[in-house]
Amino acid sequence: MEKLSYIVEDSTIAELLGVQNFTNKESAVLELVKNAYDAHANKVLIHFEKDTLFIWDDGIGMDKSTILENWMHVGKSDKGYVDSKSTDERVLAGSKGIGRFALARLGASVTLYSVKENSAPVKWVTNWNESILDDWDNEENMPVGTKIEIKLLRDNWTERQIISLIEYLSVTCLDSRMTIRVEPNFGRQVSQYYDSPQLGINCTSKINLTYDSVNQKLRYIFDSDEFLSDATKYCPEKNLTHYEGEISIADELMGDKSIDLSVVELKECLTSLGNFSSELYFSLKSSTLKDCESFLYKYTALPDRYNNGVVLYRNAFSISSFDGERDWLELGKRTRRSPAAASHETGSWRVRENQISGKVVIDKKENEHLRDLSNRQGLEENAYYKLFVRIIIIGISAFERYRQSIIRLIDKKNKLPEPPKTTLIDEILKNPNKATFLSAEDAKNLVLELDTVKTETKTYQQEKKTTEEKYRYDVRILNVLATTGLKAASIAHEMKNDRNSVSVNYDYIVSALSEYGFWEELNLPEYTEFSYKNVPQLLSRNKEINKKLVTFMDTMLDEIEQKKFSSRNLNISDVMGSIRSNWSRDYASLKIHLDINEDLRFDTSEDVFTAIFDNLLLNSWQQNKHASVINIIISIFQRNQRLIISYSDDGVGLPPKYINDPMRILAVHETSRENGHGLGMWIVNNTIVMTGGEVNTIDGHNGFKISFELGDKL
Repeated sequence: MEKLSYIVEDSTIAELLGVQNFTNKESAVLELVKNAYDAHANKVLIHFEKDTLFIWDDGIGMDKSTILENWMHVGKSDKGYVDSKSTDERVLAGSKGIGRFALARLGASVTLYSVKENSAPVKWVTNWNESILDDWDNEENMPVGTKIEIKLLRDNWTERQIISLIEYLSVTCLDSRMTIRVEPNFGRQVSQYYDSPQLGINCTSKINLTYDSVNQKLRYIFDSDEFLSDATKYCPEKNLTHYEGEISIADELMGDKSIDLSVVELKECLTSLGNFSSELYFSLKSSTLKDCESFLYKYTALPDRYNNGVVLYRNAFSISSFDGERDWLELGKRTRRSPAAASHETGSWRVRENQISGKVVIDKKENEHLRDLSNRQGLEENAYYKLFVRIIIIGISAFERYRQSIIRLIDKKNKLPEPPKTTLIDEILKNPNKATFLSAEDAKNLVLELDTVKTETKTYQQEKKTTEEKYRYDVRILNVLATTGLKAASIAHEMKNDRNSVSVNYDYIVSALSEYGFWEELNLPEYTEFSYKNVPQLLSRNKEINKKLVTFMDTMLDEIEQKKFSSRNLNISDVMGSIRSNWSRDYASLKIHLDINEDLRFDTSEDVFTAIFDNLLLNSWQQNKHASVINIIISIFQRNQRLIISYSDDGVGLPPKYINDPMRILAVHETSRENGHGLGMWIVNNTIVMTGGEVNTIDGHNGFKISFELGDKL
């Protein structure tokens, strides 16, 4: 028996692990900087000279045995977590044993000089077809460390590209224990990009997130300097500069369709993921004077705004492909799904990818399940990675809700006032001749009225534009629902002629089988032993299914009657009585109690009540499916020009993730059910807002309660 080993050509290794392995030349330079860091260097110099690149560090250097046993052994690495010989306990960046092939990405010819304490200096030369190791006389008296000379460069390093490298290294290096110098530097230097972030200079808000894997909780702290002090008048109960809290990640992700894990697996993964932290920086790219006036923004632009995206660091260095260039958090995808502006009354605002930068920091040992790809140019997108990204998005979502709640409150001041009186203009329109005999005082007043009309026209045009932008978002979602509803209605119409047959077929079949003498026999034990052959049971199940089909047809055909969409003076007690009858007929477990004056009338349309209460009742039933009885109390009375409504059930209440922030259930796509679409409560809120009303309170303790007001604007 002969033991075999693979033999691979040097040029092939250099091509695969070097030239083709690195996404760009900057990432190849970074790999060599990491090598210097792992060699305990205090400084590294990157020097460009014509067609040659020099990289020198003052690390511990290498001798012959190091080069033979490690450097030339592909895939072998002696780098663990922290080198015990190190005095500053650096977490070592390398681990795969292939980083040295970054040299092949940079140039076709390499000469390496290295001096190690108490060892003979060595020289290693390669053209990637063969490599030569030899003693070196060190005529230059080079101190301990390593100098690499790369020739026949594969890239043309222009001034702009060298400056780009300096900026790249500033972003990708997070540790100050080793200084990095680039020559020529063209007046620039490598310094940590996110070293000392300042509100009002680099960003308007800081988002600090800390994940505790033991307790499976995410702690968040938001510090902001985005709004003028006048904004506090419109948000008296909000702290506009500081907000903090924590989220139970297990509760948040329970029933999440994007996480393909059982409850037990989810909790195990959340614990094994390990602790990590991030500091993100939010700011608008720029704000118009109109926006600053409308939303009381403090800045139209920032003097040194962060715009490098979100960078993922493992200890001292960023991970390739996660250096801010790539939208690895998929913020753009979230924005496209929910494009609502922050001022939208019901839509969920999402941070745009060009509005956020910052750093996420993980640890080589603590977060060992976040593993490098074999080429070190990214991370394995395994279950842990997906959870990791999801947790960060949960923290960003908390910031989005916080900021949007402030914007919405401030935006209330922008509602149009009552149109001004234009008495003189009205008189002239009635009697044009009056314009000929205006006194000096009347002429002055006419100019003032015309100026007022001009200003109001401009304001109304802006309001029209804003309204169109708000409802363009709503229409996109409602168009999908409407299309689905129309398809269902079409099927219901086609089945309408079959309705009677569907509802009575069971009785006809049983009667016929009894008449022919088969029914009693079919009920005998030998014919009912197996459920799939149990004819009476199969027919009984079919009867229940047919009842649901009939209910579906009746509901669909009833809901789309045109008269339900016309505004008229309705008897509210009758409307709600009809809704109660329909639901009590189809859902026996619902016991609906109405507290409404029989003479209460209100100008509105019937579809408003259907949209609101069908969704509320459906939620009560879905959240408490297994309850034998669900008691629901609906109270409605009129105050001024509004209906004051309260709705409550005695069910299980809200899921844990919504208990401390119940108003969150009104946002689009918020759901805790595995197959939920998260549109029901958004439709409720959207309908309420369209009438000029608002949701006042929601409580999920000891059942579910919501109170709201309906206006008469349709």
